[in-house]
Amino acid sequence: MTEILTALQDFMTQDGSISNEQREFYKIFSQHLREHEGEFTVEDIERLLMAGKKDVPDLLDEEFFKMGEAILNRYRNKNEDAINERIRALAAEEARKRAIAEQERLKREEEERLAEEARLAEEARLAEEARLEEEARLAEEARLAEEARLAEEARLAEEARLAEEARLAEEARLAEEARLAEEARLAEEARLAEEARLAEEARLAEEARLAEEARLAEEARLAEEARLAEEARLAEEARLAEEARLAEEARLAEEARLAEEARIQAELEASESAKQAYWEGQDLPDDEAKIVPDLPAEAAPISETDGSGKGRMKLLILGITVVAAVAGAAAFLL
Repeated sequence: MTEILTALQDFMTQDGSISNEQREFYKIFSQHLREHEGEFTVEDIERLLMAGKKDVPDLLDEEFFKMGEAILNRYRNKNEDAINERIRALAAEEARKRAIAEQERLKREEEERLAEEARLAEEARLAEEARLEEEARLAEEARLAEEARLAEEARLAEEARLAEEARLAEEARLAEEARLAEEARLAEEARLAEEARLAEEARLAEEARLAEEARLAEEARLAEEARLAEEARLAEEARLAEEARLAEEARLAEEARLAEEARIQAELEASESAKQAYWEGQDLPDDEAKIVPDLPAEAAPISETDGSGKGRMKLLILGITVVAAVAGAAAFLL
């Protein structure tokens, strides 16, 4: 074992450096050598080398072969006589084995010949059976082929018939779709035309409605203007009539006042004349005549006071009436 490991160390250190894979292989290979029992043969060393290589798969094959060659060369050189003896023993053993193997081979060949003859006879029988079966099979296949041919022809004819029917149905479907599409197109065109006609009628009706509304609005405006003008005219006529009535009432009131004043003045003058005539018809002395007081110059006769008060009341009522009529006419015009 020492010689084997020494040969391995010498190979690994010849370059001055040892790789990690070489260290790992040396460690595992040493362990395999220690576990080996008995003498080492070349086969044992080769087996242990291969076992170490399996445990270090990263070791390069080239390095592994070189290490194995160095170990085996060193081991062969140190054990050449033992190897030669072993070789001779192996050669004798090999000759014995070859003789036994030759006998076995001859026996096996005889058995194989007999087996071959039996096999050939069996094969001939089987071949005949196979031939007959093949003929029957071929006949059956021919029959089945003919039936298949006829079935295929029938199938193709049926497929052709179905295809023709499908083609005709497709053509009918396409024709129907085309007809329906054309009808739909015409219906759509008619619908659009009808919608356009209705839209035009609606537009014209709307324009007519708007024109009618505008005409009615204009007529209403003109009627309203005529009504307002008529109302203004009537209001103006009423105002003028009211002013004329008020003026007439004022004239009549003035004439009545003047007539009343003339009456009152005439009554006063008649009363004064009567009073003067009365006093003149009395025979009283001058002193007795002075006892009767004269009427105050400022004092108006009762009848005159009443007449003037009524006149002023009439004038006040007349003025209020005129103002109310003017205000009513102005509000009516507005």
